[in-house]
Amino acid sequence: MERRNVPMLTINPKDVAKIASQSFVLPDICIRIRAMLDNDNSSLEEIGELIALDPSLSSKLLKLANSSLFRFESQVDTLTKAISVIGGEALYNLVMAETASSAFEHFSSDVIDLKRFWLQSVYAGLVAKHLAKIARIRGSERFFVLGLLHNIGELLVAVQAPELVIKCNQYDAKICPWHKQQELMGFDFAKCSAELMQVWRLPSQLYLPIEHIHDEMKALKDKEIAVIFCAARAGIALANQHLYTPHQLVPPTVISALNLENYDLNAAVKYALMEADNIITLMQPKAK
Repeated sequence: MERRNVPMLTINPKDVAKIASQSFVLPDICIRIRAMLDNDNSSLEEIGELIALDPSLSSKLLKLANSSLFRFESQVDTLTKAISVIGGEALYNLVMAETASSAFEHFSSDVIDLKRFWLQSVYAGLVAKHLAKIARIRGSERFFVLGLLHNIGELLVAVQAPELVIKCNQYDAKICPWHKQQELMGFDFAKCSAELMQVWRLPSQLYLPIEHIHDEMKALKDKEIAVIFCAARAGIALANQHLYTPHQLVPPTVISALNLENYDLNAAVKYALMEADNIITLMQPKAK
């Protein structure tokens, strides 16, 4: 797509993330669960006791555990069963998904089409999860969180520099959104997202793929980056179907780097379109 020279306005992604982190602090339960998972002496039962202290999170955990996102064979009706079936890492991912929902609401802005933002984020998460699964990458549930969080930087910039986001979001078919962001700001929204995740001290496997999400050369060499690279573009296309198609934005070379074919991307897109409304309803009923 065409690249255009546009005067760049000065804004720093590290500063944007630092200010945002002061406004929205990573919930204590995220930090405590991460610490327990990294401690070999902690048990899933102890983690369950911690989750049980938060009725809202407990309810959300059970709803998500029984949702189409995980497709368990039987009904998950207790926290103990949910944690034992899901496992510690998937539980942490669910907690991060809940945190993302709260952060989206906290940073909501009148200058952003929030329905489009939610759809783009959830589409990216679902496509990422599906691609990671069929590419046989361990911890495919983690990629749902990667997709969900990858664009939170758009909200951060909107709070601090709304005029920039208005210009960045004047999409057209002649220039890719991430290129326009680079030209107007010197970085893309995902860079802000990765910076915030680092300030929150999230594991590197969550923020590094997002940091390099628009680097095609790295995507060709790293399958985790390749997954989120493809998913982010698919999410943009699905949320802006009047302008783009997934195959228009996703290079076939990156699909091949995952040892996948175009029909695999088609399957991931179909899965995202089928499941997005259900997931949005579970996570954020107001966004429906």
